[in-house]
Amino acid sequence: MGFERNFDDKMDVMDLIINVLKDHESKLDELVSRLESLPLPLDGRADESEAEDEPLRPVVGLPRHAGPVVTVVLKRWADFRLKCESSRLVAFDTEESVFEVSALAGGVVYVYREEVPSMGITYREDEEGARVEGIDISKPGLMPAALREKLDCGLEFTRRDLETNIDDGRTLHKIIFEIDPMVARSWIAYQLGVDDSDVVQGKLQK
Repeated sequence: MGFERNFDDKMDVMDLIINVLKDHESKLDELVSRLESLPLPLDGRADESEAEDEPLRPVVGLPRHAGPVVTVVLKRWADFRLKCESSRLVAFDTEESVFEVSALAGGVVYVYREEVPSMGITYREDEEGARVEGIDISKPGLMPAALREKLDCGLEFTRRDLETNIDDGRTLHKIIFEIDPMVARSWIAYQLGVDDSDVVQGKLQK
């Protein structure tokens, strides 16, 4: 009973901390969406007369009218969804705490990336209860996502809580957020209006 009560008290303290942080969360300014593209001739010819004599080689696997393939990194999920709706090939993956979705649409590979946060709370227990000594997060800008427990694009995390005794009676409570591949696949398919079978775990490359 004593152990269960102590654990419940700890979780109450964690919930209280998170609620306080939510109350003081400042509104983030949205970055202006930008498209960065660099269309280049397929064979790099500089001589226009020579280019007129011999037609350009088409991109393998794409229609002749598709033109050169470029990669465009979009900063807003709304823009990515608009460009890639009904795309026939979509890939996603999470590497080094970065969630990435890429899709091929109209001869262009569009990419959306977002960092997955991690959070740690250091506290010390005494006769009066638990006293928080520090809150660490992987990046300050990821605090809103950690408090919401989902990415800015709307994809929810799965959460794991771990506790480790450090020293001098201090305890580190780690909150680990992860992306479930099965949930991500279904969520992306719904967002882009495609079948689950058209969404694969991996990356598209130019």
